[in-house]
Amino acid sequence: MTADHTPAEQNRLARLLSYLVQDPGNLSLLADALSLAIDLGDIAAGQQLIAHMQAQGIEQPHTYALAAHASLQAGRYAAAAAFGDKAIEGGIHHAAVLFNTALGHFHSGDYGATHTLLSRLSKDPQSPAHLLVMHARALHQLEETEEAERLVTRARQLEPENTNTRGLLALLQYENDNYSPALITAHETLAEDPDQLDALIACASVHFEQNNIVASRNAWLHTIKQHPECGRAWSGLARLEFNELEFDQAEEHLKMAVRFMPDHIGTWHLLAWIYILRRDSVQARQALDASYVLDRNFGETHGGLAIVDILDGMKERAQKSIRRALKLNPLGLSVQYAEALLLQDAGQPEKAVQLIGQVLDRTRPDSDITGRVLMENWLRTHQNKIPDRHPDQH
Repeated sequence: MTADHTPAEQNRLARLLSYLVQDPGNLSLLADALSLAIDLGDIAAGQQLIAHMQAQGIEQPHTYALAAHASLQAGRYAAAAAFGDKAIEGGIHHAAVLFNTALGHFHSGDYGATHTLLSRLSKDPQSPAHLLVMHARALHQLEETEEAERLVTRARQLEPENTNTRGLLALLQYENDNYSPALITAHETLAEDPDQLDALIACASVHFEQNNIVASRNAWLHTIKQHPECGRAWSGLARLEFNELEFDQAEEHLKMAVRFMPDHIGTWHLLAWIYILRRDSVQARQALDASYVLDRNFGETHGGLAIVDILDGMKERAQKSIRRALKLNPLGLSVQYAEALLLQDAGQPEKAVQLIGQVLDRTRPDSDITGRVLMENWLRTHQNKIPDRHPDQH
């Protein structure tokens, strides 16, 4: 109970709860009690009333809408999303219900559902900044960065002094390849809030893309110091180290990255590439298996597994992985690398070099998968050709 609520209101809630015991199917009584529990911020009473609703088999849209709100207060986001969906299916389309349901989906990681719901609200020119920012963050997760940037630009106009909004704008400007505006926005944000995470990531990332390695390294190290559980910061530092051929440091920092963001496929792939370049097939396979669990239909994973099979002398199995990878992504770096290894193994080094040359000469693919982008960059920069056979291989 907050300071704004009197003991009389708490006593009224207690009376409503006791009345429900006597008249458990009274929808009006249940709704009044839930509304008062929400107003009072009484999470325990709210959850008690939701349990009562479910035990009584009450399926009423207005009650579901209240249950969604009470579940949000309790931090039960999946339940909030489920109750909100039922309220909407029942015909309730009030903006607050749509927003609460979207919030439940957002915190449950269902960004597609969040986007669908908030699209109905963010098109209103009067949409508040916090709604626009949440919609933008959902779109960011869905890799719809251009639309996300447009929404954050609107939010910034509403709240120009909000450093979190400005930091997110800097990050989206970077991800939309607008490096100069991103750096300007990031520096403006960091001048007021030196530890704003999105701005720090944008700043470090832009420096990396512009090949300002010292500035990028320092920015990543500062980001990690201030936000030690940020997987993207650990991964960003590792990407830089990989590009600088600092594989031992990159491996250490990628392990930290997957600890904090174990569902990021690109980080597992970059870790696998380090092991592939070391010809450590056991650890490379472990990293690729972790990626496979996340997405069984990602071509780069199958190509990587083919490389590992070749390193282990399992050519027939490698061919199966190559065929699978080619179906999913015929221009994938890993599958072409695997094919080149097979060509070399078959005594056709000229064709192998020709294939690697095509990879080196090909325009950088439109992809945000960290391992593939950086491996191509590493190949292009250092003109790495086909590795020699491991002395233990026959």
